[in-house]
Amino acid sequence: MTNSEHAPDFAPPIEGLAIDDTTQRRLFLEARSNIAFAEVDVPDSIIRDVFDLIKWGPTANNTTPMRVAIARSEAAREAVIDNAMEGNRPKLAKAPVLLVVARDDRFHDHFAVTSPGSEGSAERLEAAPDRRTTMATTGSWLQAGYLIVGLRAAGLAVRPYGGFDKDGLDKALFSDTSWGSIALLGVGYPSDSEHGAGPRKGRVSNDIGVASL
Repeated sequence: MTNSEHAPDFAPPIEGLAIDDTTQRRLFLEARSNIAFAEVDVPDSIIRDVFDLIKWGPTANNTTPMRVAIARSEAAREAVIDNAMEGNRPKLAKAPVLLVVARDDRFHDHFAVTSPGSEGSAERLEAAPDRRTTMATTGSWLQAGYLIVGLRAAGLAVRPYGGFDKDGLDKALFSDTSWGSIALLGVGYPSDSEHGAGPRKGRVSNDIGVASL
């Protein structure tokens, strides 16, 4: 298949799914990792509403370890941008809202809510900090995917970033917490004129990506 067959203008909705064509296009087929955004603010309430939607996605033992920091203050934005790779800094600066996706290494403190009846598991995890960090990281990455789709469902454009100094950012923002950063998201309402993400690149077909064993 050529790249053009995977571009948004040539990627038709999939028939037989439970979501309609418009929803498919908004969440997947026409969504891009925007650099350019509309000059419209994104209120914290939207981010909180999205969190309340996507928190119902499954994680191991229902741990829900992902946390989201909204870098709203000037100091927080500066910390995010300053700790990003140099090439990512101007892109992040264009986003109306910067989100830091983090893991909470003390997710087991909330087992009374997320995993009632698992007191024994919480005690075992308390004695195994390395295992907790591994579980928190894996679960948070899983939830980060839900978060991106949830933000798109709210009409927002999202660009994820992995290139940044995690230790430096954690020291700046999370030094007194059990949180640890795993990803950055540049978020805003899409621009009517451009997305700034460049030409749409190709994707592998399901013949390559899916195997029946």
